[in-house]
Parts: sequence; C-alpha cells; structure tokens
Amino acid sequence: MSDPFATAAELSQFIGNPEPTDLARMQLFLDLASAEIRRFTAQTLSEVALDVVILPATDWDRLILPERPVTAVSSVLVGVSGYTNYRFSRAGIIYDLNEAPWTDGATVTYTHGYIESTDEYKAIKGTCLEAASRAYTLNERSASEAMGSTLMESSGYAPEVFLTVGEKMALSDFGSVRVG
Repeated sequence: MSDPFATAAELSQFIGNPEPTDLARMQLFLDLASAEIRRFTAQTLSEVALDVVILPATDWDRLILPERPVTAVSSVLVGVSGYTNYRFSRAGIIYDLNEAPWTDGATVTYTHGYIESTDEYKAIKGTCLEAASRAYTLNERSASEAMGSTLMESSGYAPEVFLTVGEKMALSDFGSVRVG
C-alpha cells in the first residue's frame, strides 16, 4: 500500500482549520482520495525505488514497464544473465539496442514515480487535497447548514470522495501507458 499524497496537517492547513480535532477522519479522507487517484491513473505515482517486475516474452524490440515515469533502470535480467544493451525512456519503455525481440522476456529492477519536490507530485497532491476537502467540508459546513446541526453521516448520508471531471482531465497526463 502506498502512502497518501498529503497529511492531515496539510489538509487542515489547506481548508483553513488551524486547530483540527479530528485528524484521523481527515487522514481517512486523504487515504481514500489517494486511492481514487491511483485507481483512476492505474499508477502508483509516488516514487518507488528498486521495484522488480517480470515481463513476459514479446515479439517486439521493446518492453513496456507497468509504472511511470521511469527514473532509473538498475538491472535487466534475461533468464539469469544480466543484459546491458538497452536504453529506457521516462514513458516506461525499454528498447533493445540490437532491435531484437525480447523472446525470453526479462526481469527488470527499476525506480519510478515522482519525488515530493517535483511540480508533478505537487499537482497530484493538490488534487488529493481538493478531493479530500470536498468530502470533509461538505459534511462539516454545507451539510450542517442543510440539515441543521446534524452531521450528514447521522442522517444516513455518508461523505463521498470523488474526482471531478476537471481533476480527471488534469490527472490523465499521469495515466498508464497504452500500447497497441
């Protein structure tokens, strides 16, 4: 399981709540929003160092890694032998420089995802904060106005964590590679 893109303290700051009393509830919404982002993009997005994946044989001269962006490839093993005659792209493609098909597949150890200091990670974090704050503040503000002082959950309405159409459009740049 990957960590959420933001912390409860960051959500509290984001919504202007300097002294929150329900950090666990905030963290739950952040966990749910992060999971929704990862489900939509089909990517982990956070940096994962030295991830190992076994890729099947192919008639192509390239292998497609499941996660991106790829920031490093530490090793490519074909069978039990190391292979060095390749190059890789951030888009998650490993090219055989001999232009030969990967008929034996490969085991690849690689690093992928965004580190927290990048603009891409910050954009993903912003989307996470937006989705979590919608669920949190709907119940705390709008719902209490609509239902008097009764929380939505007590009235049978659970808060919903979802991505808007605009957020999905912004996240579509981070989605998985589709080939063929």
